[in-house]
Amino acid sequence: MLNSQTQPDEFTFPFILKSCSSLTNKPIALESHSRLVRLGFQWDVYSSTALIDVYAKLGCIDDARKVFDKMSERNAVCWNAMTAGYAYNGLDLEAIAIFREMLEMDFEPGVSTMAAVLPACARLHALDHGRCVHGLVVRRKLSYDSTVYNCLIDMYAKCGKLGMARQLFDEIMEKTDVSWTCMISGYVHCGMMDEASILFREMQELGFKHSYATMACMLDACAELADLRLGSCIHGHAAKHGFDIDVITGTALIDMYAKCGFIEEARRVFDEMPDRNVITHNAMIFGYGIHGHGTEALETFKNMREDGVKPNSSTFVSVLSACSHAGLVNEGKQYFESMVTLHGMTYEAKHYACKVDMLGRAGFVREAFELIKGMPIEPDDVVWGALLGACRMHGHVKLGRMAAERVLELKPEEAGYYVLVANMYAAEGKWGESLRLREMMRERNMKKEAGCSSIEDGGLVHSFVVGDFRHPEWGEIHEKMGEMSEKLRCEGYVPDTSFVLHEVEEGVKGERLSLHSERIALAYGLIKKGKGVLIRITKNLRVCGDCHNVFKLVSKIYGRDIIVRDSNRFHRFERGLCSCKDYW
Repeated sequence: MLNSQTQPDEFTFPFILKSCSSLTNKPIALESHSRLVRLGFQWDVYSSTALIDVYAKLGCIDDARKVFDKMSERNAVCWNAMTAGYAYNGLDLEAIAIFREMLEMDFEPGVSTMAAVLPACARLHALDHGRCVHGLVVRRKLSYDSTVYNCLIDMYAKCGKLGMARQLFDEIMEKTDVSWTCMISGYVHCGMMDEASILFREMQELGFKHSYATMACMLDACAELADLRLGSCIHGHAAKHGFDIDVITGTALIDMYAKCGFIEEARRVFDEMPDRNVITHNAMIFGYGIHGHGTEALETFKNMREDGVKPNSSTFVSVLSACSHAGLVNEGKQYFESMVTLHGMTYEAKHYACKVDMLGRAGFVREAFELIKGMPIEPDDVVWGALLGACRMHGHVKLGRMAAERVLELKPEEAGYYVLVANMYAAEGKWGESLRLREMMRERNMKKEAGCSSIEDGGLVHSFVVGDFRHPEWGEIHEKMGEMSEKLRCEGYVPDTSFVLHEVEEGVKGERLSLHSERIALAYGLIKKGKGVLIRITKNLRVCGDCHNVFKLVSKIYGRDIIVRDSNRFHRFERGLCSCKDYW
């Protein structure tokens, strides 16, 4: 058009600028802006609105605002564009502020405005602002639009109001794939993995198609639930229906397989991915770490750098964690130093926490304490908690007491820290101090997380707590536990009663150990899983040392391979040995 000497008019530029926005073509956008000004169309509201949009999409939000501020005439569309521009660039406070200004100027927000400002409220957890927007949606009868409804569901879920989110979801007469994904994502975000799984199956039964986003959400849920069956089904569904394994879905698959105990399958997905980013590599390194494969984790990090993928701060959390689980202290120290010397990064509290944990696990408790004292930033509760765990593990009561005071001062509402401190005192026979802390928890209405172990059989997940007699097959389970106890006794097993952290008689301590949830799940697995079939158990807390010894002996006595995923890592028991080499 330009080559033919035909001059563009005010109707031309909005289309050209929209094309630049779609193609993120900054040079042509700048040329168009320059030509637009020379031709005197900078006062045209439609051209200016298109400029706001293209600058926002190009990440030049300040330039977008300059255009907006110079406009002599504004309509609702340009206000929408500016609001959406701020939200698109992650400037959520600014998005909400200009939205409020728009309302004060009596401009009518439309569907696109609501679709921009509600995600901003969700990311900020700004529930009050979100409720105000909801009120506007109802008053202006925009609630019939599925996009707005989906944004409302997402906002309430991200703000922790799942009841309201579900109510809105149930009200939608014609649900879309996005509606289902928003609700499933909300459940996953709030840690309600079972509910997410139930809703996903309902979505399948009703014939709705899965998007990449739905699959990624559900794979996250499967990872947390250790639901390998459903995770594998989702993977199979993706392959059957021609879904390319993109970076997001592939990374979610790696995380799911690693957390379900299939590190080899996680690696296969990793190797088959056509494109991998830093998050993909982080997931693979983390997966190797929780399985105790420190050497493989470091090799993956080395390959990542050779492939030109730049590590981020989370990469080093995964690397240091892998060194910690595998006892690679010298290597961990070198990687910690390299963050500054080779990569020009700044240490964050989470990196110090990883190094303290690594040193503490290896018994270098005093060195870990010296590291904390020399930190240039204020150590948070996670750093002190890592030191406290090391003191509990290695019996450093005096230093542990000091770490306990700091951690309880920083996080007085965290029940887990009270339990850890109480257990440390109990292990040292300081029953009075242990009881005092437990009394304090009761006074403050704080409850410790109950130990729970789960095992899958026939598509159903069976969960057990300590001393759980409620299972319909308890009689058979109890009989198998008696058989296990007899075989263990013949093998020379003696209960390590130091892991009973209540002041009771020795005979009672042994009985309590025998009723730990992971042992009940193990007995159930021995009954239900045929010979040669791997037994997989998931526990929400750290497996106790005595149960760890029992699992090693059972794997030898019964000739069974057993995998236990606890809150820290994976343990694979084979022929009387554990993959952690008794280092966890």
